[in-house]
Amino acid sequence: MGPPPVVTGISPKEGPPGTRVTIRGEFLGTSAIDLIGLKICGCDCLLSAEWKSKNKIVARSGPCKGRGDIIVTTKSGGEGTSTVQFRGYHESIGPVKESAVWVEESIPPAMPWGRRPMSPVSYTPPDPLGLSTEGDDCKFPEEELHELFPDGSGKLSDENFQPGWYLLEHHSNTSYEDLKAGMVFLQRKVEGQKEGQLSFLKANTGAVMDQLDRLVLLKNMYEEDQRKNGKEPLPSLQAAIEDSISLADSLFSEILSRKENADKTREALSLLTRHKFLFQLPSSIDRNIRKKEYDLVVNDYTRVKNLFGNTDIKLFQKILAEIDKKIDDLKTRLYNRMKTMPINVQEQTNYIRLLISLNWEGDAAWTAITSRKDYLMSLMNKVKDHFKKKEDQENNEKGKRKVKESENEGSWSTTRMLWCGAACGALSTELNALWPLARRYFAGELGGQPSASERHDSLKEMIIAAVELFSEHMRACLLSGGGGGGGGGLPADAMRARLNANLRDLRETYDALLKLDLPSQPLSIVEKVIFDYRVYGMTVFLQRAHKRVKGLAEKETWKIEEFSDYGAITNLPHLLQTYVTEALSSIHKCVLISGRREGALLAEGSEPANAAQRHIQQILLAFVAALRQLALHHDGDQDFNNTSLSVALDQRLEESQDASRDTSSWQQRLLVAGANAQYTRRVILPAIAAAANQYGFPNPTQALQATKDSLISLESTIAETYLEHKGDPLVGTIEPSMYMGRHRTDADAAVDDARPYVYEIINNLIAVHAEVDSVCGAASSRYVRDICETVCEELARLAACAPPVCTRAAAVQARLEYTLLRRAAADHLTRKAENYLTEALATIPPLENEEDKKRMEELIAGFEKKMELQLASLNCNMETV
Repeated sequence: MGPPPVVTGISPKEGPPGTRVTIRGEFLGTSAIDLIGLKICGCDCLLSAEWKSKNKIVARSGPCKGRGDIIVTTKSGGEGTSTVQFRGYHESIGPVKESAVWVEESIPPAMPWGRRPMSPVSYTPPDPLGLSTEGDDCKFPEEELHELFPDGSGKLSDENFQPGWYLLEHHSNTSYEDLKAGMVFLQRKVEGQKEGQLSFLKANTGAVMDQLDRLVLLKNMYEEDQRKNGKEPLPSLQAAIEDSISLADSLFSEILSRKENADKTREALSLLTRHKFLFQLPSSIDRNIRKKEYDLVVNDYTRVKNLFGNTDIKLFQKILAEIDKKIDDLKTRLYNRMKTMPINVQEQTNYIRLLISLNWEGDAAWTAITSRKDYLMSLMNKVKDHFKKKEDQENNEKGKRKVKESENEGSWSTTRMLWCGAACGALSTELNALWPLARRYFAGELGGQPSASERHDSLKEMIIAAVELFSEHMRACLLSGGGGGGGGGLPADAMRARLNANLRDLRETYDALLKLDLPSQPLSIVEKVIFDYRVYGMTVFLQRAHKRVKGLAEKETWKIEEFSDYGAITNLPHLLQTYVTEALSSIHKCVLISGRREGALLAEGSEPANAAQRHIQQILLAFVAALRQLALHHDGDQDFNNTSLSVALDQRLEESQDASRDTSSWQQRLLVAGANAQYTRRVILPAIAAAANQYGFPNPTQALQATKDSLISLESTIAETYLEHKGDPLVGTIEPSMYMGRHRTDADAAVDDARPYVYEIINNLIAVHAEVDSVCGAASSRYVRDICETVCEELARLAACAPPVCTRAAAVQARLEYTLLRRAAADHLTRKAENYLTEALATIPPLENEEDKKRMEELIAGFEKKMELQLASLNCNMETV
């Protein structure tokens, strides 16, 4: 809305009706169309107005009388004001006054002595006072004269002549002295006229006599004519006149008909000229509609209704009926265009305003709101159908190429990512148009009579229905399908990129809805979708890690990557750490950080936090299961029924620094699995806990404890399996070797060495120790201790089953052998093994002869010197782990 017009100057400042007035001022309209009203002294002068610029208008004054303001009205500024006034007056038009109309000449009054002027048009009433009025430009207001003399007149020839009126009208500025002189002049003139009548007759006696002679002559001529033509000349005169008329009609009939037609044409042209706006309006409406200048159509229609709405002229009514028909067609066209989607909200608002201006009967604004809601619903359905069809086509093409199931992207496909973006864009764009339109509607800016109860509830239901449909589609798009275990066939970077893209689209839509200040219920629906999607993204990454960990058994190459404090380690534990850390990192980067007005994903005690704990536990237990499968399921490529395990140390273990050797023996693989389990329990699990803390996850205490328990159980199972397949054959050779050759000790024979089975036991233990130490390093003590314990138990059993020792030499021999075994495996004997050996020695009589004792010490010393290398090999690197 612009500033109102202000009139600051006019030229001329007064004049009769039809005066060309130049109006100057400010804000007098931006164009001729903007000027919609002009009044001069209360008279409407818009039809004669010519808009020149925003500071100048030229118009002709109307039939106004007296002073008044000049009021200019524009569409942009409304009704204006005026700082100056125009004075209109009506002039008395005389014979010599220029006028645009014909003036009927009246017979001037008789002059004194019966004289008349030579020409009526030269008559000018003289001033009776003999005073000049040429310099008297100040005219007394006529309205005041009528108030002072209601029944009088200022004209000398009128019967109700009032001298006071005449003096105020012609001598309002004349001084009193001049009026006194004029009075003396008038008196002298009247006296002179009375004295001059007789002298006038005397001076003009000849002329009077001539006039009498003329009258006598006229009388004689009349009498002569009466004798010739009779006393009734009128019938003959009438016949002559009728003959003249008929002759004139015959001569001028064509001319008169043309004149009549010309008069009718001029009258019609005059009518068309006076009402040009009305007659040209139908074609103007069609032209403006083609140009889509609907505002001009509305303004013209409003103007013609104000001017001719109540006319009784049939021609005008016929034109108005045609205009109304065109306006009805325009209203139908605007209504259909307003509710035809897609359409810009500004354009739709303009159509609503036009329909209101054209007095549309229905509620156009509410129709626009419902149309936008229906369009939003159909648009989201079209988006869904389009991308589902596109996805089906892509799946068919992949089926033709026989794509593996693991390569099926499912929810992580580019098509679904584009689907999410398109749906989010549709919802935010249409609600950005629908909600402001509805707010303007309920604020009363778009007409209509919105009901505060029904329409508000209907609008709320519309918004909720649209958001719920969006939520349903987003769940179908993002939270369903997904071959390959949640995108397991995709690289992690691709999954993160698409997850971030979809989540970004959802959050941008949520921010757009927050800016609209929507009710809380639709906002909570979108927020729930985002939260569920974050939970789904977290679940997918953890499921992906779970699937990859489950497949570790297939990726195990038994290639030693490094030697740790817990033995030879393959790449399996590090792959577990990599997969879990990568999943936690992806979750942290994509879904863990909350957006605007979003709740924490892993709040303490929440379902997502518990689900994350369960998934992490499943991943870790899947790794344990993979280790168990690798350790306990073999192809039977080893024979564990050898009668003797006294084999040389494998030359492949010479370089302990080499971390890239391949283990081919099943026993070695079993030991490597045990080392992996212990390394995972001692190193990898704390590293995973630290990674969880680093990436904002709650500490997975329960999952770690369950995994530790499972790993400890697996380590025990591996140890028992190794003992079963390695220790039992070794123990089974003791008794046959002990009684091989049915050897008997003489009672008097001197004992100089242990029997061969002792050395065989020691060599077998050295072989086991070498094999275990080559894989487990410092952690090999457990396996050697278990086998030593089994050997000691077997010796105790054999000692209990053997016949009692009766000779001194047999006692020395038995005590020597058990003592040498104790000395050889001293670092590997557990308390239980010591008890077994003690039980075995308890069945042998003690040495009472000092010579026997000395001999025993010498044999032991000789044995330690002879077996120094073997004993050093058996007892090296035995740190308790």
